[in-house]
Amino acid sequence: MAKIIVIEIGKSVVGAVIKHLGRPYAVVSYPREVHINEFKKIVKEAYQKINDALSSSEYDSSSSSSSDNEVWLILSGPLALIFQLGQIVGEIDNVKVLQYYNGEYHIVPSISKDELSR
Repeated sequence: MAKIIVIEIGKSVVGAVIKHLGRPYAVVSYPREVHINEFKKIVKEAYQKINDALSSSEYDSSSSSSSDNEVWLILSGPLALIFQLGQIVGEIDNVKVLQYYNGEYHIVPSISKDELSR
């Protein structure tokens, strides 16, 4: 199973994540409005948790599921902060973003710069 990391700023979503996907590997939680000066600290904390999750996963080529070596991100917070985090982790293959839609979480399809220039 993928390692789930929840980034929640302002509004808590971890309860819904537990209900639909199970207990997360890590949570970055600031259940309040954050000041723009805090963005760098929060992105750094999230990035460290993502790296920790990726480095602690032992790759096993006989794994029964391709998601075993992935990190799934659940994001709730200010758009600018989420964009900054995306700039930092956007090129990491094993990180997937999930979106809550129509009563369940779905993996958002990846997109590359090459696809956009075609």
